[in-house]
Amino acid sequence: MNKRLYLPVMIGLLMLGFFSLNLVAALVFSGWRLDLTEHQLYRLSPGSRAVISRIEEPVHWTFYYSRTQAADFPAIRAYASRVREFLAGYDAEAGGQIELVEIDPTPFSPDEDAALNAGLVPMPTPDGGQIFFGLVAANAVDQQALIPLFSETTEYRLEYDLTRLISDIERAEQARLAVVTTLPITPEDGAPNRFVAELAANYEIDFLGRDFSDIGPADALLLIHPPQLSEEQLYLIDQFVLERGRVLAFLDPMSHIALKAGPDGLPPIDTRRDSHLGPLLAHWGLSWDANTVAMDRSLALTVGVVGEDGRTRNLPYPLWFSVGPSEMPSGDLATTGLERGVNFGSPGALTLIEDSPLTLTPLIQTTEDGTLTEADIAASAPSPEDLQREYTPSGDPILLAGRLTGRLTTAFPEGPPAGEGLFNPDEHLSETERPVDLVIIGDTDWLDDIYYLRTDPTVGETQLSDNLVFALNLIDMAAGDPDLIALRSRVPSIRPMRRVEILREAAEQAYLTRQSELEDRIAEAEDRLARLQASGQSTGLSASISLAERDDALAQRRLIAEGQAELRDIERSFRSDIDALEQGLQFWTIGLPPALVILVGIAGSLVRRRRSAS
Repeated sequence: MNKRLYLPVMIGLLMLGFFSLNLVAALVFSGWRLDLTEHQLYRLSPGSRAVISRIEEPVHWTFYYSRTQAADFPAIRAYASRVREFLAGYDAEAGGQIELVEIDPTPFSPDEDAALNAGLVPMPTPDGGQIFFGLVAANAVDQQALIPLFSETTEYRLEYDLTRLISDIERAEQARLAVVTTLPITPEDGAPNRFVAELAANYEIDFLGRDFSDIGPADALLLIHPPQLSEEQLYLIDQFVLERGRVLAFLDPMSHIALKAGPDGLPPIDTRRDSHLGPLLAHWGLSWDANTVAMDRSLALTVGVVGEDGRTRNLPYPLWFSVGPSEMPSGDLATTGLERGVNFGSPGALTLIEDSPLTLTPLIQTTEDGTLTEADIAASAPSPEDLQREYTPSGDPILLAGRLTGRLTTAFPEGPPAGEGLFNPDEHLSETERPVDLVIIGDTDWLDDIYYLRTDPTVGETQLSDNLVFALNLIDMAAGDPDLIALRSRVPSIRPMRRVEILREAAEQAYLTRQSELEDRIAEAEDRLARLQASGQSTGLSASISLAERDDALAQRRLIAEGQAELRDIERSFRSDIDALEQGLQFWTIGLPPALVILVGIAGSLVRRRRSAS
């Protein structure tokens, strides 16, 4: 071959081989994925694969993404890549049962009209445009479900939302919940509540009034701080348990959310601070005392307390505490993956009766450092110091939430309550045909948004604990799709720099501790100078001040200056640690890889020269 043609031909063959290899890889290995991330962020969970395996007829997914409009927004483009990768994973896992199509709806096009008609919500742009970033799912009979807008703030539930699309569209109709509550969380109350909003988005909900006389065809019954129930209403609940077997009861000896002031500044009419189920709970095998509340100082949340000097201190408040994974002993599916814990406020204690007909599975409990106190004390808003002063640990964990399972007989062995036309005795059930599944939780405040949500104008909404996840897990187990449960606690792909956070937390703790000490000293100095002034002496260094007083004032000022300098030193030290870590990361991730490539290239060149010379 002509030497002049050798190099161009070789380059051409290499390019042809490269494109051929990519083509073969795209055709043969497109469904292959290797996920080496710590929590398998790009691998579908077993729950998602189980839901996908149930698809009987192809599902059509239309992914609307305004790629052209989003070109100037790096954050949206990055998250769109994340969503696209997940969609491709579903497509590959479904083996043809999911038909995925991506559309870039240009302005004033039929595709844009189709996106709007489907119910997608566009994001406005500063230049007056709009970005569509949502998904529409449809099956063969034109049933539709959709995600109106993918948001990076809810990235932690991306897989859950996508899998629920499949679950909802495969189900003939939504599950139905019957809800009995006296809390101001219903749509009629006009009070926004995230838990109720999530229920309404995923279930058909029947809110039963306080005087309900029928439960209706519900898949599960949810009792949230119920009113004083009549004998007829207790009988309806008893028969529902025997027939359907799915009840969740959230009771409370001291419900703060029930007493929360409304728009008029007053609690709702006929509000009760405590709730119970009459004789039903004892019949199911649990003892409940509405006059006592549980607390745990080792799990206590901190509250800001203003002292007599006007300064605010953060102190542990045992009545409000966060229960972590170690206090969820059973490994129940509803508590799996709740790494952030569940926050409670003045909950009640549950106790299993010895001759209980059902089997108890503890879901949540206190530590051995937990104890009980009177509900009246909790209602009086005691100070953290008062609670700690009289604190005596019980020595055993206190049960706060449990699951009861097994077969059950009626709590009304004599038949339905007397009353003409109320009930048909022939329809009375004496026992269950299948095992029941009852969940009892001794608190209602944990459903209040303030116990687990924080809204910040700069970072948006943050879930501080897993209250909402736990509640929705329980609902899904009772009336929904159990395969969805593990998806809510998926770890988000946004990975914080833990070492940086640890350094920052340690520095902030040292800074705040020292700052508090210095503020106390400054206050003492100011108090000393004020006393000098009150005695008729000037705070300046005049001749009327004694030598001792002058030295005292100068010493206090030196103390203030030295303290401020020390605070600056702590902050500089903190920044130097962060900078050193950042420089190390830059070296290992940016500097070292190119250097290794260069060294390998130099080594290879030297080896070739040595071979050529020989």
